[in-house]
Amino acid sequence: MDLWYPLGQADMLEVASMGIHAVPMTSREAMRWTFDAVTVNPTRAMHLEGYGLAEGCKANFVILQARDPIEAIRLKANRLAVVRGGKIIAETAERISKLQIGGRPETINGADYAPKNLG
Repeated sequence: MDLWYPLGQADMLEVASMGIHAVPMTSREAMRWTFDAVTVNPTRAMHLEGYGLAEGCKANFVILQARDPIEAIRLKANRLAVVRGGKIIAETAERISKLQIGGRPETINGADYAPKNLG
C-alpha cells in the first residue's frame, strides 16, 4: 500500500500515468519528461551519488517489458527484473497474450507494438 496515496500501489509508473492524465501531458515529449520525473530526476534532486546507468554506479535498476519510456508508462510495463547491487532480487516472466483468432499470431507481446522512430 502506498503510504501517501491509499488507492495507490507505491508504483512510480502509476504516478506518472496519473500525472499525464491529470495535467494533461499527452505529447510524446511530455510523456518522456514524466518518465524522467519519476525515475532519474528524484535522485538528482536529492544529490544521491552512484545512481544511473554508467560504469561505477550502484547497479540498482528495474528492467521493464517495454521498448521505451513512453511505452513503459502507457502499458504499465511488466517488471521483468529488479536488480540491486548488481544482483537480481526479483524476476517476473514476460507477459505474453495468447490469441485464438484464425489468421492471427498465436501469441502477442504488447511491448512489440511500440511506435518506432517517433521521437
